[in-house]
Amino acid sequence: MEIGTKLFFNEKDRGFLGKGRIELLKAIEKYGSINKAAKALGISYKKAWESVSAMNALSPQPLILSQTGGKRGGGSELTPYAKELIERYEEADKTIQKIAKNPVVPKISARNKIYVTVKKIKQKKDEVIVTGSFGKEKIKAIITPEALKELDLHLGEEVWFVFKASAVNAKDENCFKGSLIEKISENRVKVEVEDQIFFLNGKFKIKGFAIYFCIDPHEIMIFKGLV
Repeated sequence: MEIGTKLFFNEKDRGFLGKGRIELLKAIEKYGSINKAAKALGISYKKAWESVSAMNALSPQPLILSQTGGKRGGGSELTPYAKELIERYEEADKTIQKIAKNPVVPKISARNKIYVTVKKIKQKKDEVIVTGSFGKEKIKAIITPEALKELDLHLGEEVWFVFKASAVNAKDENCFKGSLIEKISENRVKVEVEDQIFFLNGKFKIKGFAIYFCIDPHEIMIFKGLV
């Protein structure tokens, strides 16, 4: 059995570096430009620039040195501190992946986990709606104001949305079209949405290899770091 894990560094108790941001830093080092790095990674310049700005805002030391050359011109290079962070991240990630592959690791609860970017936080009187994105999809989780305060969530932060296989509901919210990977039993399936694998329990609308399902936002928990 292998347990999939993702490593995330926090700074000042906030999301700082994850795999996506590490890949962006490495691309900037390789191509010498935020614009070229964004193109190589298949993301927009705006998204790349916002990620760089978020990292710089949290970092105790500068990460990138840029030369002026127009709105999307000029060059960029990593500071020694940024290169050190990449090395530290990759070493820590190797260690964690080794641990995850070790069969003596205790079995974790069988839950579905999605690594999302927080796009919207809407506070109501007795609840908070947190919208996260993964790939081209968006998903909402409903938590309490107390949970929001404890988590200290911020827009643009990367967190885990976690839910059980039984969180499927018939309501018209948090609905997705996925690819049926395996029909495990009459009421249990394995599906894929935006490269994410889910195990779901319930009755589903299936057309060919396409499957339609909805997740109850009240059944989604939010975590930071490893889960």
